[in-house]
Amino acid sequence: MINSEKDIDEILVQFQKRYRQKKILNLVISAAIIVMGISSVLFIYYFDGEGLLTFRWMTVDGTIFTTLMTIFFVAVNTTELIEDTELTLRSVYFARLSSAVAESLILIVVLISQLPVFPQHMHILRYDMMCMHILIPLLTILSFVYNDSPMPRLRFKDLMKGTWFISVYAVVILSLITSGVVTRQMIPYFFLDLEAMGPIMSAVVFLFIYGLGYLFSLGISTLNRKLYWNWFRNLKKR
Repeated sequence: MINSEKDIDEILVQFQKRYRQKKILNLVISAAIIVMGISSVLFIYYFDGEGLLTFRWMTVDGTIFTTLMTIFFVAVNTTELIEDTELTLRSVYFARLSSAVAESLILIVVLISQLPVFPQHMHILRYDMMCMHILIPLLTILSFVYNDSPMPRLRFKDLMKGTWFISVYAVVILSLITSGVVTRQMIPYFFLDLEAMGPIMSAVVFLFIYGLGYLFSLGISTLNRKLYWNWFRNLKKR
């Protein structure tokens, strides 16, 4: 029971200590994401030897986007540590949410590709594949859920902001395919071959992908709202 101003001061000291611990841990996680992001992109670029066509894959572009966002968020976290304050910016929140949603889709795709029903499996144990498809997605989601300052319950249009990266990728890659820059033989995913899929199946696939994106956005933002405060539970007087 809090009986005096001294009790409150002691609890605030504990709160501040945990706050700094949370930020420092997130900086460590962010550093790991940045190192794996840069090294895995360089690895696949030189290992596959496809030149600029390496960047037709959503996994590669998503890793670059996540790495850039993580570098930016390291600066945000460092500022928060120095100034002992939380920078709650909606633009930062939704950019980070978009990164977490993209990484969730990447994680799900690679896990599905490992099912026995698929004749060909991704080389998941290869360094770049393990980083891009497993480690970076998991660390990105963990970092967002436990570290980012949560928003109130989001409306539908706000949750759809979690699909920002997916939308940008779709516009760019479809533009490159329809203009012939990326040939049919080099199309990264079968559902992007609109000529082979047909308009109806293409629409179904895209609705499915956006539906997954929405569900991931809802789930991740909800987890963030519920789990963020676990850092500060059971604060006690010294």
